Amino acid sequence: MIRHFGIGLFCAAVALFGGNASSLFGGNAAWACGAWVEVAFFETDGDIFEISNKSQGPWAVEELTIRLGGSRGRLIFDTEAGGLGASMAQSFEAVEGAVALVAASPVGDGAETIRLRFSGFAPGRRFEFVIDVDDRLENSDYGQAVVSGDEIEGADASVVLVTENGRTANARGRFGPDGRARLKGGACA
Repeated sequence: MIRHFGIGLFCAAVALFGGNASSLFGGNAAWACGAWVEVAFFETDGDIFEISNKSQGPWAVEELTIRLGGSRGRLIFDTEAGGLGASMAQSFEAVEGAVALVAASPVGDGAETIRLRFSGFAPGRRFEFVIDVDDRLENSDYGQAVVSGDEIEGADASVVLVTENGRTANARGRFGPDGRARLKGGACA
């Protein structure tokens, strides 16, 4: 009878915690219902990515990765004039934000991935950077130098969030035809 009670208690915990019962039993995994980051892409003379921490609760963005592979437009970063991109090359440049950029991975011409590390990226804060993005479609909407919103569709982004006490959560999302990726983590995603 005690064994059945123990099994029943374990099953109730799994049901209550969405399969993440390890945190109930002393595990380190975080149940990150409030973790939410949005990454928006804007096509301009210097293409802009805006990262917004929209989390509820204590979740700070620690690391964010954008992967253009899988995008409908077969997108690449165009960072060198005369390189693999169509025109108007622009290397990575932080523009504004109330957070500290700790590091940015080197982004070579034709690369598809960028990784950023932050400090102090609390909820309600945002960070923007410019970098040229070009498509590799033969018949793109506006030519290869201009990326339309739906050409970024299918690219993805992932984020690692952390609390002051060291708990971490991961979230991932894909860019939609509106040029936005909504990264939500935990059992509430």
